[in-house]
Amino acid sequence: MAFRTIWAFLWAICINEIASITRPPGIYIQPNYDVYYKAGETVQMPCVADGEPQPKYTWIRDNIEFNPSGNDDRMVQLPNVGTIVINRPEDKDEALYQCFADNGYGKSATININLRIAKLDEFATTEPIIHSPNLGDPLTLDCVLPDSVPSPQFYWAINIKGNNLAINYDARITLDHEARLRITNVKAEDRQEGRAYACIALNQDVRKVVSGVPNFIQPRGTVETLHTVTYMWASPTDHYGLRGDEFKLKCIFSGNPTPDVHWTRTKGGAMPEGIKITSFGQELVFPRLLDSDAGEYECWATNTQSAQRAQSSFSIRVESRPYWTDNGPDDVEVGIGGSATFVCKARGNPEPDTKWFVNGVPFAKVTDPRVTNGRFKVLAPDTVMMVNVTRDDAMVIQCNVSNKHGYIWGDSYLNVLSESPTIIRPPEANQVTAEGLSVNVSCLTTGKPDPQITWFIEGQQITGGRYVTQLNGDLLIQNVVLADAGNYLCLAENRYGKSNATGRLTVRRKTLIEQEPLDLEVIAGNDAKFTCSGTTDPEEVHNLEILWEKDNKPITPNDQRMTTNNQDNSLTISGTITRDSGTYTCIATNGLDNARKAAMLTVKDRPDAPTNVRVERCDGNATIRFTPGSYNNAPIQYFVIQYNTSFNQDQWNFGVKSDSTQTQVIVPLSPYANFTYRVIAYNKIGESDPSFPSETGCRTNPALPSKNPENLRTIGYKRNYLYMEWTPMPKIQQNGPGFQYVLQIKKQGDPDQNTNSITIDDWKIDRYEMSTGDIYQPYEITLKARNGQGEAGGAKTIIGFSGEDYPTIIPTNLATEMINVTSATLSWNFDMNIVDQIDTPIRGEFKGFKIQYWQQQNKAYTVREYDISAAEAKKYAQGNKVIAVIKNLLPFIYIEARVSVMNNFFVSRPTDIIRFQTLAGVPGPVERFLARSIGNNHFNLEWLEPLDRNGQIIGYDIGYQTVNGLDLGKMQDREPQIRDRYQTSAMLSGLLSETKYRVYIWARTAQGRGDSYFIELITTEPGSPQAPRYTIASVGEHHINVTWWLNPYVRSGTVIFVEYRKLDAPEWLKSTDEVINRWKNITNLESGTTYEIRVVATNGAQRSESSTEEVTTIGIAAATALIANIGWFIGMLLAIIVVIAIAVAVYCSVKAGLGFKRVDTEDNHHPSSYSDTSRLPGKMPEPKGYQNDYYNDKDSYHDRDHDSINKDDPPPSYRDYDRRDSYDDKRDSYGDRPDSYSRRDSYDDRRDSYGDRRDSYGDRDHHYEEYDRDRDTYRDDPYDYQRQNSGAYDPDFDAREPNKFDKYGAPRNNYDDQVAYSDRSSRYSDRYDDVPPPRPASGGAGGASSSFV
Repeated sequence: MAFRTIWAFLWAICINEIASITRPPGIYIQPNYDVYYKAGETVQMPCVADGEPQPKYTWIRDNIEFNPSGNDDRMVQLPNVGTIVINRPEDKDEALYQCFADNGYGKSATININLRIAKLDEFATTEPIIHSPNLGDPLTLDCVLPDSVPSPQFYWAINIKGNNLAINYDARITLDHEARLRITNVKAEDRQEGRAYACIALNQDVRKVVSGVPNFIQPRGTVETLHTVTYMWASPTDHYGLRGDEFKLKCIFSGNPTPDVHWTRTKGGAMPEGIKITSFGQELVFPRLLDSDAGEYECWATNTQSAQRAQSSFSIRVESRPYWTDNGPDDVEVGIGGSATFVCKARGNPEPDTKWFVNGVPFAKVTDPRVTNGRFKVLAPDTVMMVNVTRDDAMVIQCNVSNKHGYIWGDSYLNVLSESPTIIRPPEANQVTAEGLSVNVSCLTTGKPDPQITWFIEGQQITGGRYVTQLNGDLLIQNVVLADAGNYLCLAENRYGKSNATGRLTVRRKTLIEQEPLDLEVIAGNDAKFTCSGTTDPEEVHNLEILWEKDNKPITPNDQRMTTNNQDNSLTISGTITRDSGTYTCIATNGLDNARKAAMLTVKDRPDAPTNVRVERCDGNATIRFTPGSYNNAPIQYFVIQYNTSFNQDQWNFGVKSDSTQTQVIVPLSPYANFTYRVIAYNKIGESDPSFPSETGCRTNPALPSKNPENLRTIGYKRNYLYMEWTPMPKIQQNGPGFQYVLQIKKQGDPDQNTNSITIDDWKIDRYEMSTGDIYQPYEITLKARNGQGEAGGAKTIIGFSGEDYPTIIPTNLATEMINVTSATLSWNFDMNIVDQIDTPIRGEFKGFKIQYWQQQNKAYTVREYDISAAEAKKYAQGNKVIAVIKNLLPFIYIEARVSVMNNFFVSRPTDIIRFQTLAGVPGPVERFLARSIGNNHFNLEWLEPLDRNGQIIGYDIGYQTVNGLDLGKMQDREPQIRDRYQTSAMLSGLLSETKYRVYIWARTAQGRGDSYFIELITTEPGSPQAPRYTIASVGEHHINVTWWLNPYVRSGTVIFVEYRKLDAPEWLKSTDEVINRWKNITNLESGTTYEIRVVATNGAQRSESSTEEVTTIGIAAATALIANIGWFIGMLLAIIVVIAIAVAVYCSVKAGLGFKRVDTEDNHHPSSYSDTSRLPGKMPEPKGYQNDYYNDKDSYHDRDHDSINKDDPPPSYRDYDRRDSYDDKRDSYGDRPDSYSRRDSYDDRRDSYGDRRDSYGDRDHHYEEYDRDRDTYRDDPYDYQRQNSGAYDPDFDAREPNKFDKYGAPRNNYDDQVAYSDRSSRYSDRYDDVPPPRPASGGAGGASSSFV
């Protein structure tokens, strides 16, 4: 009907030239087969058709023409449609109706409509019924339903104060399909306080409810009777249902306790999917019955009263009303001269009959010449054809397909058209598909005769192969490849014209599974996880998703135990159970295509309990037979048959074990017992639940006890008593009534008449004690079993001992034989000849020695005991000397130990305590290890000493290796390693920038390295290095020692080397790189020669140079050098003479009182302390010695005009006292030297670090005299050495290393040429006029003379 509506819309609106074309009618709204009404209430029978021109409607009633308007105003036909409305229907309106629609080009008909009046009669009136069942018995309440159209609904209710309250059904109280109330076992509450039970019938169409006969239940008795399961009611054994209808089977079993009902399919395959079990297991519901549901089914029930089943079987047949195998006959529109075929393909059970109609007239009665002229042919019972149609052949053709269950009606028209082609569904503008698929490129056309369709791709006609043109004009491309992408053109043409349309097809690469799921086996209760990943065309990646199916059914979020993870596209089944086993399919899809890969999940579980356990024979042995349960994907390994007896029904005992193939087992019996059996199955997952106990058992007769009590022994814990105990014999071993123990005791060596005999009647007693008054003496003891049949034979006599006491002997001469790191060997003396003897100071059975040991002064928390058994003591004894080793001691601790002797229950007084110390071992890991700072080629490391030193720490080892993902590089050691036990920080340098390292540290004792501790660090990105501050620590005849300070927090440039050259030499010489030490000794120098020195920091890519210093080695230069400098030497002598003369003149003037005043050299503007010495943040004071010009900008004077410098405001850079001696010693030679010989080169080398300061240096020669006059004011402060003790924070200073620097802040060094250095030329000697003389230092870097700074 919907198709016809759409068709009419397209014809009337979208295609202008078709608007005036005629079309036979077709009814698309009609009533159901049955229409029910309530007398006096409006009812309608709809009938609506379409067609061109608009059809007219007629009705027949009971196959007679019927005019609704002839029934006064009760019945009316709605305008423009055939729908009849009956306002006040009466009984006479019941009939069979049929509607027809006719527009002159054909007649369409509805199905036959059965209009019936709905009714519900009252129940038959009878007296109330009283039921008096016993408690626990079953009960049925009958209900005979009244007449009703349609059939009524029914239920049972309790009448409470005139209102019927529906009963809540459960497994005990239920309703069968014949409206009877079934109670499987009556309980006291079923009395309902005297209220009546009633059967209720309901008719929805008449909206009426009627109540049946009252039923009262008056249970008898006070105790419920227990019943096994019994059949009560079930659906018919041979039962059929109609295909597509809801179908129900129900089984009701009586019994007390209430039975559990189960269902199974015995023939026809597995239980159908979608089936429901309702009514607390009693009802099997098929929501839509299918042909495949036919087969045999069984319901069975059990209760705890018995393992015996009650069951009922059903054979289900599936029949059906007629139904279309396709969508029924289709409307046919054909051009003039064509052929039209009508097919009514239907099925049913039984097989249906097909009848044809033309314009509502049976084919056998048709007189229309268009049909009778031979052009209308019946090709088969379900197929007819009209050939060589003409313009006047428009008609409506119907078919009726019927069997005993009903009929279906097909109504379709034949319409003859002549029109040019029109494309009503052109190809998509951009249709997307994926390679490997089949795609349909649309080109739905209309036109009569049917247009011829031709397809083109990129202008080339498409023919055959993978390309198929469909009947409706669409192009089917099978197994699409990437080359199929392009522009497509559809050309439709017939005799009346042609039309075309274009579209584009885009082909994506196919979706693939990259990582397919793998088969899994899991144990029930564990999680199972499948992983899967896929790939697709880059243009469709955003649409890619992973879906999962189980056994070809989608897994949805409603499956609570099955969850998907979108991060790794995994499927997790939580808490697996056996029915989770199956095929799981991963589907990678982008909406265009998909790829599928499947994997099997096998869930292994404990086996199900065996069933039907029964005893077949009892003749000395019991023969047991049983049926195994399901093995749940893990084969059964064996069965265990257990039994209980009437002595203790709650205790199940092991009987026998049988292999997995045995279902009949023989179990031995013992006398005087009642036996019941059950079976447990085992597989590799675990054990099944126990089976139900066997319904019958075995009973045996009394006999003599088959054994005596076992495990008779004495225990000597109680002094002066003989204490005995044994394992009591349970009733199952007593073999008869009147059971007793007979206990016989005699001291070894006494005559038999001294035997004591004790009878014990209580079988539960398992001990006896007797006062003896002695210590550890032997006794002969016998214990027998006896019942009413006599004594058991074969009783054995044992030798037991009376109670023990504290030993009175102690070991002597306890001493250490050998001491190791974690163990110690002890020895002591003990008389081994008294071992295993009676009447000895051991006072009991010798059990060895007990060693107690503990850490000295910490006994409460460290005391341990080590027992030396008697066997060990005998094995390791050397005569009377016993040797033992105690292990697992801590290294390097003081231990105290003592030894005692033991018997079974007592320990002697210990020996005197001995004390010893274990040897030193390797230490534990350091307590903490971290990086104080990280640079681009170094780590500044810090740690705390180990908590477990295990000896004297003598140093630390540091190693490192690169880390690249999971790969570790070669281990490298820091060189040199740390030999100072107190050092807890170090620099690890020479590393690569932006590299991850694993850095290890080991504490070290004389025994070697201890446990490692490592951290992972990453060097920073390359930075700009900074040259360190430095000093000339010593100068020798052929060497110069350069020492520098490193900022521990510097980010770059911890690889240091020294560059040096002779004064005015063209090329610099380079020392080796230094990454550990902070000094470098420059050797192989010429004596008495001036060298330029500078320190360079580098990070491998960049370098930073310090200022340049001139240093002259000790000694006399070569003769040629002396001749070359003779002018300078004469100048110096003359200068000295002039100075002496001036000094004498001044002295004489003062004595003569010529007015000279004494001037205080401490200027307020220029304090003597070196307060303005520059220092970087967090660094130690500027080192003294040769100037290294490592100042902050605040100490420079680049912002000043050099002309403003005067003696009252000297530049800060000239307040570096370490350099003034050079000016003093050389100032007399400035006038005689050429410009090239001046100090200008030294300043030029520093221009890079001083920036714009070179302007202030340009005219420095003009100010030398002023500086010389004022230099004395700068020499009053002894170089500000005391600043180091100012208390300010300095990261270069380490208080834990007090001997690292001398009192002037410089590194301590050993200088062998101390005396020579003190006698050097005046260039150096006058620098120490007002400071203490240098102190010799040990361990110098270069082995030079004493340090100066």
